[in-house]
Amino acid sequence: MLKKLRHDLNAWQAKALLYYKRYERFFPVIFFLLGFIWDSMTLSIENTADHYILLSYIVLAGVLITVIGFIETGQISDERVLHYKEWYPNILQFLLGGLFSAYVIFYFKSAAMSKSLIFVALLMILLVLNEFLHHRLTNITLLCSLYFFSTFAFLTFFLPVITHKMTSAMFFSSGVIGFLITSAIVTLIYRNIFRQEPRRILRISTPILIVFGMMSFFYLSNWIPPVPLAMKYGGIFHHVHKDKSSNSYDLRYFRRYPFQFWVTSDKTYRWAQGDTVFCFASIYAPIEWREKIYYRWQFYDDRQEKYITRDRLGYQISGGRRDGYRGYTYKRNLQPGDWRVDIETSLGQILGRIDFEIIAHEGGEKGQEMRLVK
Repeated sequence: MLKKLRHDLNAWQAKALLYYKRYERFFPVIFFLLGFIWDSMTLSIENTADHYILLSYIVLAGVLITVIGFIETGQISDERVLHYKEWYPNILQFLLGGLFSAYVIFYFKSAAMSKSLIFVALLMILLVLNEFLHHRLTNITLLCSLYFFSTFAFLTFFLPVITHKMTSAMFFSSGVIGFLITSAIVTLIYRNIFRQEPRRILRISTPILIVFGMMSFFYLSNWIPPVPLAMKYGGIFHHVHKDKSSNSYDLRYFRRYPFQFWVTSDKTYRWAQGDTVFCFASIYAPIEWREKIYYRWQFYDDRQEKYITRDRLGYQISGGRRDGYRGYTYKRNLQPGDWRVDIETSLGQILGRIDFEIIAHEGGEKGQEMRLVK
């Protein structure tokens, strides 16, 4: 019975290997899509447990890179490990695809695209390139560079989640921890080679240091979205009132024509003397999180051809509500023209941007008043 079972298992392995060889060229695409689809369906920035799933990806990817490095440097001779060596790049590709797709999802939700487009675009490029990197996923220098970037990007929002703080020190600590972890993997793989060729340390570490410098530049330029914070909703309204009995906000705006069902805020604000312009937003933050949020009101000056800050109003938010902490600021005596409100953290990282236009309206009906409850 046991002999037959072993024979069947060997036959199954032989068929599986034959099948893999026949369709090998399609496997990178399959593993790429599986990683992206899985994370799109299951991961959420609001769910702390999902962050620990990504942590497991980071750990497994580090273990796999170490195993691949040992194989490439001849430090593993166990046939049981070598027998499946062709599968390790596929599994690593799945893990990297899962990490990059999660980062795209997380950072996209937390980004004001005009400021963070370059960083989010970089993540999307890495996500797509991961599909075509299968034949390069035994290059240890490339693997360690990708791994350091993945670890750094993960820690920039994981450390704030567990410490409830988002500071510059926390960001650079993420980089240092990621660098130390990657350095440990590199040292394990090349510990014998480094004794004979010390200069090789510089050759391998240079790409990692370049990634560190690039991430630091993105951060100092405010191009990295402030994950885990995210703007869930935002809009401009004629009136905002909090109903304490139901703990809901009553938002009022106008539709010029009743059939304009797609109009859900005063993006075009028909303003008359004495009107107040309200900017309402809901900001997600993790449980036990406290953060000062600012609304930067800006007016486009045609003469200077740029937006000029007219006011910066803020309030303290707390985390834990899945649909975000709700709040608003308002202004009176605004002038007609193009306006925008940047909703940002105390460090100046933009969570969202709300554009609207003010049109002078002297008396008469502004349209049909609509009500929205948040």
